[in-house]
Amino acid sequence: MKKLRSALVCLLALPSLGQAVETDPVGFISVTVPTASDVALGAPLARPNEFQGVIESISGSTITVAGTPGWTASQFQYVSGSQPKTYYLRVDSGAKEGLVLPISTNGTSSVTITLPSGEDLSGISTNQVPVAPYATGEVVSIAPYWTLGSLLPGAVAGTQILALPADTAGVNLAPITYTSNGTNWLRGVTNSNDVCLVEYQGIIVRNNSTTQSLTVTVTGAVPMAGYRLRLKTLAANTRQDYRFFYNSPIPEVIGNVISSSSLSPGDQFLFTDNNAVGKNKPSTTLTWNGSNWLQGATVVTSTFTLQPGWSYLFRKIQNASPGSVVWSDLPSYLQ
Repeated sequence: MKKLRSALVCLLALPSLGQAVETDPVGFISVTVPTASDVALGAPLARPNEFQGVIESISGSTITVAGTPGWTASQFQYVSGSQPKTYYLRVDSGAKEGLVLPISTNGTSSVTITLPSGEDLSGISTNQVPVAPYATGEVVSIAPYWTLGSLLPGAVAGTQILALPADTAGVNLAPITYTSNGTNWLRGVTNSNDVCLVEYQGIIVRNNSTTQSLTVTVTGAVPMAGYRLRLKTLAANTRQDYRFFYNSPIPEVIGNVISSSSLSPGDQFLFTDNNAVGKNKPSTTLTWNGSNWLQGATVVTSTFTLQPGWSYLFRKIQNASPGSVVWSDLPSYLQ
């Protein structure tokens, strides 16, 4: 990883963050879910990396890393009942910094990835200026996604997670609901502990208890690479909802994190107040007018902040045909 960035983050007084470790800084974010209430949650701290190195070569959907990493074949492959982690490779430098690539399987020094829709591996260097302490090639990391069971283990029976479907076109989508029985997360009667939350996926946590608030604490690695999210529409002439979080452990001003090149007039942010009590709380809407974010008639481009641990709804304006744009950014504490 970028050791200079690590050194800089160690000097920052980040709210709610713990001590740095030898590799990436580690910290925690806590969000309280009041009784009989919903909270829009995001997990801006990652599960720990299990590999960091550089790319040696790319062939099709196979990425080979430099050196001898000591992997065993298929160690990064999800296997129900015996290997509960689903892994990704993240590009941590270069033109596509922040690109997250799901791993389907691996060899002793290579991974086979599933290429997300709209993405390709062009522009990822395998022969660049050395990045100490590495030799050549883009810097990459391998880590497991958060799952329902790893993010919220042992939740009180009756607690629910509401997640938007990833492949359904439209807005105001009916969520997929998972319910805790005190030990496992269930979708209906199906054990869903291993269901993974893909990169930057936000969720709603619903506390159905009328007597006990719920504290969600996410402990993990502070992000040390840029943010990259592909915003797309899935059907012609149809707006599209995404529930997302911004991958930073500190508040970030909306006008500083998403450039106008990633936006179209009519794009919207919808958010609810996590500090308010209640379920199905009304949303407040910000609208991009081509130059600024507006809340009603008020310009909030430089005043509205995205909060760590909160998730938001991005509503992409419709197009004549389905399409996508990339939102890429470097969080302020890494600049």
